[in-house]
Amino acid sequence: MFQFAFYWALKKRGKKVFLYKNKLAAKEHNGYELQTLFGVEEKCVDGLWMTRLLGCPLLGKILKHILFPHKIRERVLYNYSIYSPLFERNGLHWVGYWQSEKYFQDVADDIRRIFCFDHLSLNSATSVALKCMSEQVAVSVHIRRGDYYLPCNVATYGGLCTVEYYENAIRYVKERYPQAVFYVFSDDLDWVRENIPSAGKMVFVDWNRGKDSWQDMFLMSKCHHNILANSSFSWWGAWLNAHPEKLVIVPERWANCPAPDALPDGWVRIEGVSRT
Repeated sequence: MFQFAFYWALKKRGKKVFLYKNKLAAKEHNGYELQTLFGVEEKCVDGLWMTRLLGCPLLGKILKHILFPHKIRERVLYNYSIYSPLFERNGLHWVGYWQSEKYFQDVADDIRRIFCFDHLSLNSATSVALKCMSEQVAVSVHIRRGDYYLPCNVATYGGLCTVEYYENAIRYVKERYPQAVFYVFSDDLDWVRENIPSAGKMVFVDWNRGKDSWQDMFLMSKCHHNILANSSFSWWGAWLNAHPEKLVIVPERWANCPAPDALPDGWVRIEGVSRT
């Protein structure tokens, strides 16, 4: 979603751009779902298109380098200022996640219009939850474990969304909204039930799996307020939340590296170590 949003911003600047879909990314999570979920019809090519076009892998590689002689790889995450001076150049191959609102802030209205979920595709449990949320002060709580505990991810994202962080975030919300109902989303709800203290009325959203996983993000976006994991999934759930007075809570540090542009202005940072 970040990559598409960045692509759209470049396109609106008048650049001739297209989306590049590699085979590995297509297999992650549920794969490339922008067309399925949002009806995105932008042309998207994969890593073999030039080979198929020319019938020769070597010619395909040569043509790729001719058309896109300069590869801009995002080696420093969450830092818009490093890459923004390059936006007006042509012939660039952008490789990265581009996870900052600043990359598409000037087309934010377009992105919200494009990333609009289809209510007619909701399953029955999500439809019931949506109706309940409309009558409550609904607060999403996202707890991501799973792949964040793989060795390749721990160094960057691990140890930030602690139990203390969630306790502090929930307390912060309850002090302001005593009647809050917390909707809990996680890829490890068993762990959550055992380790996160009860916050009063809690709803564990355990019915969206596989091809219905997107409905978790949809429900997050329909909550009044959001408590995030340091995850792009809940980032988008909160960003798409249209409530004008929404409260969005994030960990004090988004990553174990500098992340100056990861979060929009106004989101509230909460520390992960309890002082009590």
